[in-house]
Amino acid sequence: MKNKIRKSKISTKTLKLISISISFAFSFFILEIISRIAPATDVFPLEKPLKCDLTKPINLKCLHRRKPYIKGTWSAGKFKAFNSTAFKETNDIGQFSDVDFKDFIAPQKNKLRVVSIGDSFVEALQVENKSTFHGRLNAKETTQGNQIISTSIGASGMAFPNYIASIRYLKNNIDLEKIVLVIPIISNDFDQSFEKYGNRGRRGGLGQFYFQKDSQSLKFKPFKYKNNFLQKSINFILKNSALSRYLIYNLRIGEQLKRNFIFLTNQTNNKPVFDANIIESSEAQTPLRYQYGKYATKYFLSNIKQLRKTNLERTMTIFVIDSDRKTIYDENFPKNTLFESQRNYFISKALNYGYKIIDMNEILSKNYKENRKRFDFINDSHWNELGHKLVFEEISKKFNLKKQI
Repeated sequence: MKNKIRKSKISTKTLKLISISISFAFSFFILEIISRIAPATDVFPLEKPLKCDLTKPINLKCLHRRKPYIKGTWSAGKFKAFNSTAFKETNDIGQFSDVDFKDFIAPQKNKLRVVSIGDSFVEALQVENKSTFHGRLNAKETTQGNQIISTSIGASGMAFPNYIASIRYLKNNIDLEKIVLVIPIISNDFDQSFEKYGNRGRRGGLGQFYFQKDSQSLKFKPFKYKNNFLQKSINFILKNSALSRYLIYNLRIGEQLKRNFIFLTNQTNNKPVFDANIIESSEAQTPLRYQYGKYATKYFLSNIKQLRKTNLERTMTIFVIDSDRKTIYDENFPKNTLFESQRNYFISKALNYGYKIIDMNEILSKNYKENRKRFDFINDSHWNELGHKLVFEEISKKFNLKKQI
């Protein structure tokens, strides 16, 4: 009789365990489906390791890039249709462009070739390739009948020294004399050109170039790939589980936990945070930071001068200067004095060198007063389709394109 009771108890415990396991499995299955419908963003893995011998010409292994010919959906926010989504794909060198690099560098007749160099504003995960400012240039024609072929080299978190490395890579593969360079200038390009300020972002600045402290020469911080069991497991989970990607990339659960930890420990920061995570500080408070930013401009433009030596090349170098967009949407929002100071200094120096400048501040301000439409996303500070379209239109004026846009 006792044995029967014991067996009955064991059976009950087993049934409960099975029931709980099924409940968890079913809940995970439902959440996984919801995450795919939401949709969760896909992973666009980096090519690793990133290594560079600066005693030799810059090659592709020196540059941040994704795996070639990958496709997927980028999304931000919680649920469709309340979030932002874009279908993205990479070209033969792992850049988000519909034009393969091998086709771009091939001999071209009656074509104007354009390369856009930059950070996440060129990478433009938030907008389909064809809708980016550089994607829109493709298949357009100048009034002289030259068709434009446009591609890009850009990666999140980059700053001036990485742009120099990208241009050197271009120069090693093609004659730059008749190539148009378009380089957006964003708020985090200045002081973060130095390792002292630049390793705050993702991956701790690994795989990036920096200016030397007292020199315009570059140094490189290698990114070695940890191909251990833990890393393989994480990669497998992220690749196969939409729920894991939804929690990490869409809900940014890591950032939420970090904020809650800071709140609980009372380590609050009352300084306003601007686009690109730039924390406001006055020149009186942080004179060295302002000084480093100006060094970055000097070193960057000096390097460009060495790479673009003729007057023709300089007139074919266009800098697109971003605006402090939050002050456009809300005139009462305090100006980012750091960015304002650095952008004005950059514009002055670049014009002295003979480069072309597109200052987006007045353009965006005028457009917003007329249309009251944002140029970025509510949950992401990068340019949206309207922002890219306006940048494209200003670049088009420099090219004197036919009125077919």
